Amino acid sequence: MNFKELLAQLEERLGYHQFPVNPAATNIKNVFEGSPLHHDVMTGLMRAIYVSNACHRLTDAVTLDRTLQALTPIRQESLRASTADVDLYRLLDELGVALNEIFAESREPEKTPAPPTRRSAVIIPLAAYRRQRRLKSSA
Repeated sequence: MNFKELLAQLEERLGYHQFPVNPAATNIKNVFEGSPLHHDVMTGLMRAIYVSNACHRLTDAVTLDRTLQALTPIRQESLRASTADVDLYRLLDELGVALNEIFAESREPEKTPAPPTRRSAVIIPLAAYRRQRRLKSSA
């Protein structure tokens, strides 16, 4: 999974108001289309994930371990701050859960549907029908 795909998944799970991702972004500076609800925390977190995963482009790969390493200090600092509110606390918890789910889904091999099983034709024995009395038509 790359950085841009991770952002798109986070937007899908957390909502556009928390993660307004710019789909046409070309660098880290214009990743957000608008202003996230908790702007300072989200922009700091995105930059930390970018740096922690040693990304140079938005298409560089990211890992769960390095992403969580970037999240941990920001989460602790934000929760200890006197300005932390219930929404921020809930967002940071949901963010951790979403990251775990996203990376768990990306690790699962894609399930390809099994080809349909071919059934052979059912053969009906005609001998029993031949022994039956035949009706003659008057036509």
